[in-house]
Amino acid sequence: MEQSSPQSAETNRAGGVLGVLALTSQYPNPAQPGAASFNRQLFAALAKLCRLSLVAPTPWPLWLRGRGAGRPAAGFPVRRPCYFYPPGFARQLHGWCYYFSARRAVLAAARASRPDVLLATWAYPDGWAGLRLAHALGLPLVLKLHGSDVNDQPNDPRRRPLIEAALAGAAAVVCPSQALAQRARELGAAAAKVFVAPNGVDTALFQPRDKAACRRELGLATDGPLLLFVGRLVEVKQPWLAIEALGRLPEARLIMLGEGPLRSRLAAQAAQAGLAGRVFWAGDQPHAQVARFMAAADCLCLTSRAEGSPNVVREALAAGLPVAAFAVGGVPELLTGNPHAALVTPGDAAALVRAVASLLGHASRPTEVAAASGALSWTDSAATLFGVLRRAAGKAA
Repeated sequence: MEQSSPQSAETNRAGGVLGVLALTSQYPNPAQPGAASFNRQLFAALAKLCRLSLVAPTPWPLWLRGRGAGRPAAGFPVRRPCYFYPPGFARQLHGWCYYFSARRAVLAAARASRPDVLLATWAYPDGWAGLRLAHALGLPLVLKLHGSDVNDQPNDPRRRPLIEAALAGAAAVVCPSQALAQRARELGAAAAKVFVAPNGVDTALFQPRDKAACRRELGLATDGPLLLFVGRLVEVKQPWLAIEALGRLPEARLIMLGEGPLRSRLAAQAAQAGLAGRVFWAGDQPHAQVARFMAAADCLCLTSRAEGSPNVVREALAAGLPVAAFAVGGVPELLTGNPHAALVTPGDAAALVRAVASLLGHASRPTEVAAASGALSWTDSAATLFGVLRRAAGKAA
């Protein structure tokens, strides 16, 4: 188990502050230290407000791969049990697999930290198992949603009732956007229990920089417009549309930042279209490098067919990067009225090209884009979540 600073932990206990036990598989692990940076940043800010401990079940392939690797520093106690599940099938049983994988670590963390409330992030299996563990501990459950956990997973009729049960049983449901809050209500969460807590941005990292210098540091061409795609190379992100858009913008180049099962298919698409020399495959990158790529680019292309409240949009704007995006999920909440962004009818590739061309022609100054972003800090986001946790624990001022 990773430990927090003894001094800060003792100060928290002496002050009698709220005790929070967090449970999520959406957290960096030794095999993937750059994963789930949103929760890493949120929990770091939350730990300054409460007595936080974390159980982060690690899926067994990553747990095996990460054995012996250095563990990412957290600043609060972290337990990382191995989460075993049957690969590729019986997803409706993953909740029980998660429950039994995490139970011992959760009970040990509860004995050590004496929490007032259990916080689970991701509806299923984390929230479903978290509800049962909260009942066993006599604690209220606060469930934080992310996006595809309620946008996509309920499309599986075997998992939908499990997700609905987690939402109905939680003392509070926290969503990063109004669109996700509405989706939570549609899935059975009581309206009075649903709260919106927008995600934050590390503005010390995501801020305007010298574009030419960033391009040189990254080995990118210093002339011509540079488009950026950031995300997993999976069906829901529709990354092929970014390559299609590139084909209609003859002066532009494209950075594909991310990995996934569509990588070889996308490379073949680019080659067949004669675009191979204009696509830079960056792969997965640390958070700090993502910020550098954003500062080097001229427009972010968000081509997803479904989104929650994508932090990549917040980070791009804070870095001074204009955004062209399909109007899905919580994206309109982030971009409506922003003069440095364009919302496009979902799936309309031609409209996406026109939007990108318009943003490139506008040539906004990065400092102007950042100033209009309205980005919240992770401290702001954690403070809102903390208020919900206090209320659920019956300790609201």
